[in-house]
Amino acid sequence: MSKKAEIALTAAEQLLWNAKAKVRVLLNLWDEGKGEKKVNQGKLTKLIARTNETKKTYEEVLKELEEAGAIAYLREKGRSQVELTAKGKEVLAAGLKSQDSLFEFDGSQMGARLGNALLKWMRHEDGGVAVAVEAGKGDVGAIGV
Repeated sequence: MSKKAEIALTAAEQLLWNAKAKVRVLLNLWDEGKGEKKVNQGKLTKLIARTNETKKTYEEVLKELEEAGAIAYLREKGRSQVELTAKGKEVLAAGLKSQDSLFEFDGSQMGARLGNALLKWMRHEDGGVAVAVEAGKGDVGAIGV
């Protein structure tokens, strides 16, 4: 569903919105659950819903992710929780790294929380990033007093 419920999307626009929403959902779930923990369903809803969006806006996307095995719903201690599965991590990686990915941030601004989650994910996934360091002038000795 679109972020403005009163505006109907074409089928192509809906597919694009859903593709972007899936990556946002998975990235938020990965960040909140630290990649390993379960997240309360209500907390996830608060994280993913942007301005003018509600839980209902994401029902189709969440259902598709569950059917694909990317997320799993669990009932624990009377709370409904969502867990990012190994398949979900693969889908997230494909959504962020693939050349064919439709994911991009909408508008001219992006939320700091989601941007920081993306940075954390990149740092986690690419833990062995090599950075070229220019050779310095070498040891110049101690400074005399």
